[in-house]
Amino acid sequence: MPVHISSDICEHIGAEQTDRFSRTRAFTCTECGAPGNANAEQAVATLAVSPELSSLGLAHQRCAPVTPIRHVASGQLRVAERTDLIPRALGIPAPGGVRPALLLAWEETVTLLPAEGGAAAPVLQYLLDQGLHRLSALGKTPPSSPGWLVRQGPGDALQVDGSGQRHLEDGRMTAPAAWRSLVAPAGEGMLLMGQLDLETLYATEPPWSSYRQALREGRLLAGTVPVTLL
Repeated sequence: MPVHISSDICEHIGAEQTDRFSRTRAFTCTECGAPGNANAEQAVATLAVSPELSSLGLAHQRCAPVTPIRHVASGQLRVAERTDLIPRALGIPAPGGVRPALLLAWEETVTLLPAEGGAAAPVLQYLLDQGLHRLSALGKTPPSSPGWLVRQGPGDALQVDGSGQRHLEDGRMTAPAAWRSLVAPAGEGMLLMGQLDLETLYATEPPWSSYRQALREGRLLAGTVPVTLL
């Protein structure tokens, strides 16, 4: 079934985002918190708007509010801790050899949008404020990001701290021995963090061209961060 997106929400998020969001299938209801599947039941788009952020989500039709756009006070919308961050260990070809990197991305269907009239995606602006950087090419070394720390291990455990906030508390990531051997002597690696489409996020092999495009479009940010192996 197609996702129902009201004309008011369409006007707020634009045609491109409307088209992408309308293809969402699996979702967590913004009203009751239960999982849903738009293939089996009607889903309705909802939008919460604060002066800083807007949060786009889906609700079961039976749960959907009468007014799909909800305005909330300043500070009531934040980068959600429950947002699924998907990690991936990468070895990035670069001049002088392969560079270890950690990709930490969220699905395009988990979307935080700028408030009306805003120019920058607020989540990415928040990460820039936390010390990550825009990077023009995947082969370049990003500047350091003070205050960030990645802990990998024991086993597949993963924890990522930003400057003053823990972004990933109890993550799981397969860390090949070759990746750990690249990290160990340097004690650091490249962190790539941002938003990717589902096909790119779950590709069997790293889709380098898609990563490069995401960097060029500003959907991925980067930083050189300390990595502790446990």
